[in-house]
Amino acid sequence: MATNPYAHLAYYERLVLQIKAQVVQGVLLPGDKLPSVREMAKQEQLNPNTIAKAYKQLEADGVIYVEPGRGSFIAEPLRQANTKDIAAFRPKFDALVVEAQSLGISIPILQAWLNEKEGQA
Repeated sequence: MATNPYAHLAYYERLVLQIKAQVVQGVLLPGDKLPSVREMAKQEQLNPNTIAKAYKQLEADGVIYVEPGRGSFIAEPLRQANTKDIAAFRPKFDALVVEAQSLGISIPILQAWLNEKEGQA
């Protein structure tokens, strides 16, 4: 039985990751319009406040931009990470590696997954 690796996340966090993944995979391209909050809430069967929270997070992360009266759009590709971004992300990555190892997932498996993701980008 497969388990959902995102089950521990709040619904808005799941939506943020889903949209970010679609951007990285090229499913969503710069300039693409996202559904309105109400439309997305209906599609995802979530409360509109949850969608609005996800959109606010995506905007804060630079993944989307909002044009009042027009909607939310996918932003241009994300900039290259700077040293501040890398330093902020490193503890999260380290925690993820520790969690994976506690579940019996080895470093070579993690490396293979990263290589696989790199090939998809």
